Amino acid sequence: MTSTSALEDKIKTLYELYYDNSYAANTSSDVSNLRRSADNFGLMISISAFSMNEVARLTLRSRK
Repeated sequence: MTSTSALEDKIKTLYELYYDNSYAANTSSDVSNLRRSADNFGLMISISAFSMNEVARLTLRSRK
């Protein structure tokens, strides 16, 4: 799996090579937005799973 810094370096290189091309600038912006939304989505899923696990644990504990 490629590290985040390697991906950022590739995006910077593309931007430096094609900074005058609006398509390349828009694409790098789109990639950054997509990565940010994926990070936020993953965080929300993790928090939801943790919360549901705690609710289940407390519910099962109260039944004993």
